[in-house]
Amino acid sequence: MSDTPQGEGWWQASDGKWYPPEQTPGGGAPGGGGGGVVGTLDTGAALSYGWNKFVQYIGQIIIIVLIIFGVQIVFSVVGQILGRGGLTGIALSFLVYAVGLFVGLMLQAGLVRAALAVTRGESPEPSMLFQTTNLGPYIVAAILVALLSFVGLLLCCIGYLVVAFVTFFWQYYILDANQQPVEAIKSSFEITTKNVGAVLVFAIVVIVLNVITCGLAIGVTVIATAYAYKSLTGQAIA
Repeated sequence: MSDTPQGEGWWQASDGKWYPPEQTPGGGAPGGGGGGVVGTLDTGAALSYGWNKFVQYIGQIIIIVLIIFGVQIVFSVVGQILGRGGLTGIALSFLVYAVGLFVGLMLQAGLVRAALAVTRGESPEPSMLFQTTNLGPYIVAAILVALLSFVGLLLCCIGYLVVAFVTFFWQYYILDANQQPVEAIKSSFEITTKNVGAVLVFAIVVIVLNVITCGLAIGVTVIATAYAYKSLTGQAIA
C-alpha cells in the first residue's frame, strides 16, 4: 500500500491508497468483484456519500422510487380486488401477484443498477428500472436467497438473520461483476464474513433508517450500499 503508484499495474482503491497488482480484488483486474477484500468500509462515509449523491440526483432518484412504489401499489390493489371474485377471482389474483413479484424483482434490480451507475459517475435514469441485462441470474439468485432465508427461518430467527447478513451484497455482484447466482452468493458470504464488524454496523444502520422512514430512505441507502460494496472490493468510486 502506498500514497502514490509504485510501478506498472498499481491501482487506486476507494480509500485513496495505491495497491500492487497482486492485491487486486479477486485476483483479477480492479473491480473484478471477486471475494478478495482490499478496501475498507466507513459507515459514516458511505451514508454521507449516499446522501450527497441523492441530493445531486434528487429528481431522477425520486422518480425511480415513485415508479417502484407506484407499481407495487397497483399490483397489490388489483390483486386484492380480484381476490373478492370467487374461485376465478382468487386464481386471477394469484396470477397478478406472481406477475407483480417478477416485475418487483426487475424494478429492484433496476434500483441497484441506478445506484451502481452513480458510483461510476453516471446519472441514474428511470429507464434503468426496465433493463433486462443479468435479469435471469438475478431472479434465480433471488429465489435461492429466499429459499435459504426460509430454511433459516425454520431453524430459528437467528438463522434467518444470518442468511440476510451473509447475502447482503449478492445483488451487486450479479449486476456489477456479472457473476452467476451461486458465485454471487458465495462472494457476498466471503466479503461479509471477512468484514463482520464493519458490515454488521452498516447493515443495522441501513435497516433502521429504512424502517423509521417507512422505506423513504431507500434512495440514500441503496447508493450507500453500492458505495460499501465498491469500497470493500477496492473499486474506484466516482
